[in-house]
Amino acid sequence: MRKLKFLILSLLLGSSVASAQIDVQQVLSIGRNAIYFNDYIVSMGYFNQVIGLRPWMAEPYFYRSVAKINLDDYRGAEEDATLALERNPFLSRAYLVRGIARFSQKAYEPSISDFQHGLSLAPSDVGLRYNLAIAFLEAKRYEEADSTARTLLRFSPRNKDAYRLIAQAALERKDTIQAQQQIAELLRRDSTYSPAYLLQAQIAADRKDYPTATKAIDKVIQLEGGNASLYVNRAILRYHQNDFQGAMEDYTEAITLEQTNIPARNNRALLRSQVGEYSRAVKDWDEVISREPKNYIARYNRALLHIRLGNPRAALQDLNLVLDQYPIFSEGFLARAEARRMIGDIKGAGRDQIHVFDLQNNKQYRSAATKTSREKAKNKATRSKEDEAIEKYNMLVETAPKADAEKPKYTSQVRGRVQDRDTQAVPKADLSLTYFTEVDKNGNQSRVFFSPLLDRYNALQRQSDKRAPRILLQERTIALSHEQIKALEQDIVHLSKTDQETATLYLRRGINYALLQDLDQAILDFTRAIKLAPQHPLAYFARASATMRRSEAEQGRLPEEHSAQETMIIRSAATGGKAVTTQPSTAPLIRPTRLSEQPPLIDLNQAIALDPQFAYAYYNRANLYVHSGEEDKALLDYTKAIELGHSFAVAYYNRGLLFFARGKVNEGTRDLSKAGELGLYEAYSLIKRMNK
Repeated sequence: MRKLKFLILSLLLGSSVASAQIDVQQVLSIGRNAIYFNDYIVSMGYFNQVIGLRPWMAEPYFYRSVAKINLDDYRGAEEDATLALERNPFLSRAYLVRGIARFSQKAYEPSISDFQHGLSLAPSDVGLRYNLAIAFLEAKRYEEADSTARTLLRFSPRNKDAYRLIAQAALERKDTIQAQQQIAELLRRDSTYSPAYLLQAQIAADRKDYPTATKAIDKVIQLEGGNASLYVNRAILRYHQNDFQGAMEDYTEAITLEQTNIPARNNRALLRSQVGEYSRAVKDWDEVISREPKNYIARYNRALLHIRLGNPRAALQDLNLVLDQYPIFSEGFLARAEARRMIGDIKGAGRDQIHVFDLQNNKQYRSAATKTSREKAKNKATRSKEDEAIEKYNMLVETAPKADAEKPKYTSQVRGRVQDRDTQAVPKADLSLTYFTEVDKNGNQSRVFFSPLLDRYNALQRQSDKRAPRILLQERTIALSHEQIKALEQDIVHLSKTDQETATLYLRRGINYALLQDLDQAILDFTRAIKLAPQHPLAYFARASATMRRSEAEQGRLPEEHSAQETMIIRSAATGGKAVTTQPSTAPLIRPTRLSEQPPLIDLNQAIALDPQFAYAYYNRANLYVHSGEEDKALLDYTKAIELGHSFAVAYYNRGLLFFARGKVNEGTRDLSKAGELGLYEAYSLIKRMNK
């Protein structure tokens, strides 16, 4: 009997441990879903739970380090990756993450060590080897960068970035012949590979062959567009060719794309001053100084314009600050003397003129002035961004045609594989239910899709419950803030305490869980809503969306489980790249199966049967057909969605991509043009690319 009791107790303990383990894995899975959908704050909450429960596990520290990298917390990411490696020293991807974190802190030698250690564990890992080459470049170890990139080509013979690395290493060694050979090979393999044209522009600009450099930048803008630095680079090239109007137009475009671009505002202000647009130039200087209060060159230029515009008191405020910083700047004292005369301060003006006379008779001052004069003559009215010599106040900031370094990110290219990633022809995502809209840095709200069905539903809910949140339709969920996360969690607690079970309750709670990336629980709640209200089209739509998102996230996590298949890559200024990306596995892709019996398709079919006017169910079903390879059905559904919603830009966009994929250029161009007309402006650059 005693043995039997012991056996029962052992089984119960074993069962509880297994249950706890399942719970831990479930929480980890939800956190990884959140990372996949770029919801990093949400993901860290889940990983913190696992760390509190299982502090000896390596995985939650590793995934939390990934989340921190994407939140620009590189020191925290490094610490978490180290904690992961203390628990599992054979986790090659933890070396990768820590290497990226260290790289982002400009600790290039430690990052090199991490990438090398990772490669010792996973020698065929393409991403680790690519990152190592980038780190060698940043550490100015050009021979090793070249050797690593060539080794990379043995593992990945069609890797265009490897050729670009070899070209960049050659340029750093001043071997332009080798660089041009690699660029030619790149363009032979892919004439739409914009970094190759950027390297061409760099070589031509170094030789002061500005027309050739401009043509190369033109090509990059045609292929990419939307990048402020490209217009800034082309503007300075146009300036060197005396095309001042073209330069000013480019600076204006750069500022439209990036309000905080200081070189663009600085140079546009100088050009506006040259053509007599003094008031507009002052506005540019105002913006520069508001962002850089210690930019004394900007203050001096603004002061000169205030004098021209008859605002001597405003000029004096700037001049006093400038001359406190540069007490031997004779031109500045002469300007202040003029401003003082304008307000009737004759004595003050006289003191400034006497100070200038004393400076001109000072041997040290004359030597410095002579040196500055020579530099001005040699540099043809441009200066580097780092050069803060006040005497060069009227020189434009020189910008080289080289992409700026950006902060690395942990991303996955699993999404959108239906189209060719090299041409960036990525379909727009499914629509899903949410409560939140995104507002960008300029105060613009992200696109919200109107639906009569949803509008009626929201109106009914607000009649019965004034606190009910308004449900919205969006292309993607936004990364949640701490306040939004707290609000969702509180709403879940509130709804869970309600005694009465209704379809509305479960739909609302399911949306909460979906926004918190707990897709399994969301699907469970949507299923409960359907059981209580089988004629509820939004519940079927929501369950289909959550099921597809779960499937997408699970596929996107495969590279994390098999680190040799796909991995992160640092892109840096040295290679003209934009961010951390991934290299696809050389293993064959798993072909999608037909979806006639898949739950998401069944749910969307039911949503359409219940409300045939619900355009967004057709759109999501079309995306589902594209992923399953049933393109004829996808075209029919995109067309139906467009008929029901004439301003449905993303449906035009996706149908246009599908037409292009089938070789129907005219139809694809027509649809992308319509998408651009409706606000998807990236469609225009894609039209240029597809019709080259």
